[in-house]
Parts: sequence; structure tokens; C-alpha cells
Amino acid sequence: MRIELESGEDSGHRFSETYEAGQLDFDESELRLIEPVKVKGQIRRKSGEVEMQGELHTKVAVPCSRCLKEVQLAIELNFDERFAGAVSWRHEEHHELSQDDLNLGLVDEVIELDDLVKEEILLALPGHVLCDENCKGICPSCGQDLNAGDCNCTSEQVDSRWEKLKDLRL
Repeated sequence: MRIELESGEDSGHRFSETYEAGQLDFDESELRLIEPVKVKGQIRRKSGEVEMQGELHTKVAVPCSRCLKEVQLAIELNFDERFAGAVSWRHEEHHELSQDDLNLGLVDEVIELDDLVKEEILLALPGHVLCDENCKGICPSCGQDLNAGDCNCTSEQVDSRWEKLKDLRL
């Protein structure tokens, strides 16, 4: 969805969009939408900038980091973004950004809501997803799910770079 920014509107513009399962492409991410993404919010012009505030609700499936089983996560978040059409430093070769500049996007009178929604969902995901805190993962040798049962592999495989530590006596 493209949000056109009319240059004279200061009072605010409300938006609402629902994305079904195939509408957002998460490229190389293993993320899969389980429920539609519902986004709503408001856009306001303020002192040469555009402020966007909204909320996002969905449910996604991602693989467990240890055993690769699918884990379902509910994502409910509020977002607050700032955009500017022109800034004094836009065409400078070098410019030191201030803390306020880090949350400022540059737009040319159009905001691509699809890209913003994908970014917010990816940023909301935890860095390390586990199906269970006690997940044992999979055997690195045979691929057996160790949560379902033990395998017959010997766990004596030691990286040769650490082999000399066996001789160490304390």
C-alpha cells in the first residue's frame, strides 16, 4: 500500500490495511504469516516532517533455533516513525548523524507501507527463537531430533583444535 502525502494536510490522515498470507514477501527469511497482518494508524505533518504512529497485529511461524520445529509467535506492537522529504544534509558526502536523525526516514511524498510493515515484523522477532527452554536440538551427526529420543551417535567427536586440552593437568 502506498500512502500519498498531500503537501497541505496538517490535520492528520488515518490509514488501515490488512495483508493476507501471500501479500508480503519476506525474501530470505524463514518467517511465515499464520494470520493476516492488521495495521492501522495516523499520519500527521509537523514542522516539515511527517509523523506516523500506528499499531500492528499478526501471528507468525518461525523455526526453532535448535530443533527447527515451527514456533508460532503473536506479534502485537505499536510503532512511531518520522519521515522528511528534504533535510539539509541529504546530499552531503559526510554528515554526522544525531540521535534524532537515526529515527528519520527520507521520502518523496510517498510512504511504502508494505516495506514498513515487513521491517516492523522482522524487528519484533526475538533473536533466538526456541520451541521450549529445554529444547535439546538435533544431533549434529545423524540429524535425530533429541527431544523425541536419544540417538546412537557417540558424542566423543572433539574438534581437533581442542585436542591438546585433554593433556592438560590441573
